[in-house]
Amino acid sequence: TEPNALKVMIKPNTVINRITSVAMGALGQSSNVSDVLPDGTLSNMPWRKTGVKYAQNEIYLDIIEEVDSIVDRNGIVITSEVSGVIQGNSKLSGVPDLALSFVDPTLIDDCSFHPCVRYNRFERDRVVSFVPPDGQFELMRYRVASKSPISAPCYCQPLLSFEYANERGTISLTIGTKHHCSLIFPQNKKNPIIVEDVLVVIPFSRNIRTANFTVTAGTILFDEATKIARWTVGKLTSEKNPQLQGTIMLQTSGGSEESPPIEMQWK
Repeated sequence: TEPNALKVMIKPNTVINRITSVAMGALGQSSNVSDVLPDGTLSNMPWRKTGVKYAQNEIYLDIIEEVDSIVDRNGIVITSEVSGVIQGNSKLSGVPDLALSFVDPTLIDDCSFHPCVRYNRFERDRVVSFVPPDGQFELMRYRVASKSPISAPCYCQPLLSFEYANERGTISLTIGTKHHCSLIFPQNKKNPIIVEDVLVVIPFSRNIRTANFTVTAGTILFDEATKIARWTVGKLTSEKNPQLQGTIMLQTSGGSEESPPIEMQWK
């Protein structure tokens, strides 16, 4: 069922609606589900209401892509995969008929579409033709079919060493931005690439007893139960390279055990 239609049919759980529900319940009518179907439900476009009017007609499309890569200790990308989603917010009057085309449609693979998309048109012309719902909606999901590994615009260089005889270890980690990457960014020298919402997740092996860290940017929290350190860096620019230093205390009976890979998230 279209989410916009559900919002019209089912009243939100507000204080006024709860009071009304209690009052109507005394009369045997306590349901918050409308008895009338939304406009357009029985038409050939059930996702869009009829008679939509706006003083200013506009539509916004946000393309959100996620890069999932495995990088070795030397910074070389072993495997990578890019998945994306296109989210829209439509404020258009009447029945607008839109078309979205890609610069290189051969890179778009494994697509799933909103019911408003004409799938036959996409299969034939590789063009996303659709009549959008009113309000917020998810237009499509896809995967980027890239033949070469995707290189991220940032890097993470860890250095981890253990002294099992002294039951201790040290960790050093540096992150920063790259001058060259395979992702496409607007060429604007006045506004350099800014990587935001950077989060570094550092899982340790089970033979770690505790750990202490110091960072030059952001905050870090270590969960002794799960043995995971989460370093929240925030914004990352080419002007600074945040660093992490730490000492690790090992279990008395702990032996050599390989640590899980480090995960770095960014936007």
